[in-house]
Amino acid sequence: MTLDEAIQCQFRLVDCIQQIMGSDEMFLEDYGQVRALATVGFGGGGRPRATARVEQVLASFFGAEDAALVHGAGTGAIRAMLNAGVKPESRIIVHRGQTYKTTVATMRHMGLKLWPMNFNSAEEVRQAVRDGTADGAYIQHVPQGLGDVQDLGELITIFRGALGERVVIMVDECYAAMRAPLSGVQLGADVSALSLFKLLAAQNIGCVAGREEIVAAIRRDLSSAGCQVEGPQAMEALRSLVYAPVALALQDQVVEETTRRINELIDGGNLPTVRKALAAQPGSRCVVLLFDRPLADEFLQSAWRNGSPSISIGEESRYEVIPLFTVLPSTFLRATPELKEFGIRINPMRGGPATIVAVLRRALADEAFRSAAANFPVQA
Repeated sequence: MTLDEAIQCQFRLVDCIQQIMGSDEMFLEDYGQVRALATVGFGGGGRPRATARVEQVLASFFGAEDAALVHGAGTGAIRAMLNAGVKPESRIIVHRGQTYKTTVATMRHMGLKLWPMNFNSAEEVRQAVRDGTADGAYIQHVPQGLGDVQDLGELITIFRGALGERVVIMVDECYAAMRAPLSGVQLGADVSALSLFKLLAAQNIGCVAGREEIVAAIRRDLSSAGCQVEGPQAMEALRSLVYAPVALALQDQVVEETTRRINELIDGGNLPTVRKALAAQPGSRCVVLLFDRPLADEFLQSAWRNGSPSISIGEESRYEVIPLFTVLPSTFLRATPELKEFGIRINPMRGGPATIVAVLRRALADEAFRSAAANFPVQA
């Protein structure tokens, strides 16, 4: 989304909050399993009234029949979505690229039979689904590898048209929620999973939004008291979510401007050893920096000595403010392993281009880095 679109997104979320909570309910927070909200037996599956109201807001905002808050951020939401969406040993369609490692673990534990397809080619997908059947389709909204160009809406239309209502279409919205104009559910999917922790929530909370029966199954699976997201946690996540669209749109602008500035400096011969900067989305939206020799590890050590944190807290969480220089994600590297020694990524977090370029310059001028760079010949 553009910054103007993000502002309208914020206003739309606030409108949903006003319509559902209104007045002083915005400030009411409670704990425990409210029996009036029970879904399993005597009180089981009950949740705080504030949590239920937040779930109503999120369902309305994402265009879903219902929504459930879960612990475990994006990983917990995806696990809950898969467990409720399809049965163990089901056959599900996935992208031929690399699925995130914690999602793979859930799929493996469920014994799911994966049917890989090339989501980058709508025609290949159309041909493939004509020759078989599936119980579900799992789509990551953001790219899984460099060069991925899948169209989420088109994929959903193809799967629904070829396989009908029997196929459960599940969308991983992590890194896409509050960035993309429409969610998977709004584009016709059955259910979407996202991380509120990556959207400025203070707690590791995730959300699953979609068909009523799928969300109800999640509540049945997570019916114990210890599984509930308490009212103050839910309200804090919702308040933080209000600020996420504009923060992310601004971050996207910083990525584009930083990429432009770095490439100008490269063209002017002012950034030795750096070959190119790319604006990309290997998970989070970031600047990908490519070197002319295998210096990724040495450069990161230098960046961490010269102003970048060396650790991430969920990447894009509320606790991360200064720009992060870090490795390329494992999903990208499994598809393009040759980039491991030649590329790194820069997540602006809440910083601007000047801050990023300043850290970059200091890291390149670092004596230990320059000494290491001298030991590697330039590669074509």
